[in-house]
Amino acid sequence: MACVVILAWLCVWCYFAAYIVSIGTLKPNGVLTTVVWSDETRYVFLYSLFGYLWLNAFIIGVTQFIISASAALWYFTSSGDSNGKGSLCKGLYWVFRYHLGSIAFGAFLIALVQFIRIIFEYYKRQLEKAGKENKVVKILLCLTSYLLDCLERFIKFISKNAYIQIALTGKNFCASAWNAFILIMKNIMRFGTAQSIGFIFNVLGVCFIAAANGMFVYSLLHYVPKYQGLVQSFIGPCVVALI
Repeated sequence: MACVVILAWLCVWCYFAAYIVSIGTLKPNGVLTTVVWSDETRYVFLYSLFGYLWLNAFIIGVTQFIISASAALWYFTSSGDSNGKGSLCKGLYWVFRYHLGSIAFGAFLIALVQFIRIIFEYYKRQLEKAGKENKVVKILLCLTSYLLDCLERFIKFISKNAYIQIALTGKNFCASAWNAFILIMKNIMRFGTAQSIGFIFNVLGVCFIAAANGMFVYSLLHYVPKYQGLVQSFIGPCVVALI
């Protein structure tokens, strides 16, 4: 569901961004015509870009909180005699009733770092096209790009764990992020092991689902009379199903 919402938001933003980038003075450039932006148009586009990043991170944050809240409800309501009851609806109610500001603040931090990275990468490519960078500048640009990427990953990791702490304790974002950081530092080996195992299971899950889709299409094309003989080679449809 979150993927559908994110894709819909991307389509909406692209629709409005297309109108923004078309605002300006037309300038002939050979066989083509380019649009020269004014400062106001440039600021409006940057404003809309930051809004896209913020709302995109907010949607992801809401999804992470709902999953965390549902898992917490299941865990604390389970006992030896009965299974717990996790509720996605209650998690959705909690986030919009009590923790909307905390999720929005965490999403703001992620969007801010992503926005800085995009601006930096834009000017980095402009320098590369102009050919004005020497080896020292190139090394510094690559190092800065690497550090910004690490910062984004760190903010995302802390924010996700902060959302978990918010679901467990009900505290604000800053207090939950600090608690999450201290908890991770005290149990760094356990978190590392859990992350590694989770990554392995995610990869296995993706491979299994892709293989199941491919086998399903292969079975349809070979064993269902309605679909037999529709294609000359089953490789293409199976590859599409795998993807």
